[in-house]
Amino acid sequence: MARIHAFEFEDQTWFPGVVREYMTDFLSHMGGWSKIPYQPFIERLADALRRTGDARVVDLCSGGGGPAVVIAEELRSRLGRPVEVVLTDLYPSSSRQAHARSVLPTWVELEARPIDAQRVPPDLPGFRLVCNGFHHLRPHEARACLLDAVTSRRGLALVELTQRSPFTMLQVALGTVTLLAVSPFIKPFRWSRLLLTYVLPIVPLCTLWDGIVSCLRVYDPDELAALVGELPDCGYRWEYGRLSVPRMPNELTYLIGTPDPR
Repeated sequence: MARIHAFEFEDQTWFPGVVREYMTDFLSHMGGWSKIPYQPFIERLADALRRTGDARVVDLCSGGGGPAVVIAEELRSRLGRPVEVVLTDLYPSSSRQAHARSVLPTWVELEARPIDAQRVPPDLPGFRLVCNGFHHLRPHEARACLLDAVTSRRGLALVELTQRSPFTMLQVALGTVTLLAVSPFIKPFRWSRLLLTYVLPIVPLCTLWDGIVSCLRVYDPDELAALVGELPDCGYRWEYGRLSVPRMPNELTYLIGTPDPR
C-alpha cells in the first residue's frame, strides 16, 4: 500500500483547540497505560543514549506526552541514571499543561512555546524523540526534521505503532470504541468533553478519521532509508526497521540516528 498524505483534522490551524485537546487527551491516556509495546524500541534507544551521553530527551510532536513519559521512565531504569524529558508540541494547550504539571513527575518539563519539529530552538538541547508523530510531516518536512537534528549534532529517534495495513486500521476503529468507554475517566474531567463525545460525537468521529489517515501516512522502513539517504554525510550512525511488539500481533517502525564521536 503506497503512502498517502491525506487530510487530518489535527493538522489544521483552524481546527477548534478544545476538540484537538480532547482528542490528544485520549491518545495520551491510552498511550501512557503500558510500556510493553515500546520495550524493543526502548532497548535500542537506551543504547543510543549511552553513546551520546545525553541526560535529557526532547519529545517533539508530544500531544499529551503519554508515550514519551513512559519511555523516559523506562530509560531511567535501564540506564541507572536520571533522564529528564521535555514535552513540546506545535499546538501546546495551556489548560492541558496546567493539569499535567500537577500529575507528572518533577523530571518532566513542559515547553509552553509552539515548537516546530523542523526547527528546534538551540536552547532546547537533548536527544530528540518523536513518538507516533512523524507521520504528520510531509516528505520534505520529515527530511527537514532529520536535517535539523543532524545540523545541530543531536541524536534523534522516532517510533510509530501504526502501519499501512487493513489490520491496523481495524485496530484504530476498535480503539475509537474504547474512547467511548474511557472518556468519563480522562483527567481533568470536563462536562464539555462528554458533550462533544456522546451528544455531539465530534471527538470520536474526528479521532476515527485521523487515526485511519495516520495509518495511511506512516513511513515504512524503506521510505525512512530514502529520507536518510538524502541527508548530507555528516558522520551519523543510523538504524531503522520494524520490531515485533511483545504480546501483540503488531510491529512498530523505528529510526534512530546518533552522531559519531568527534
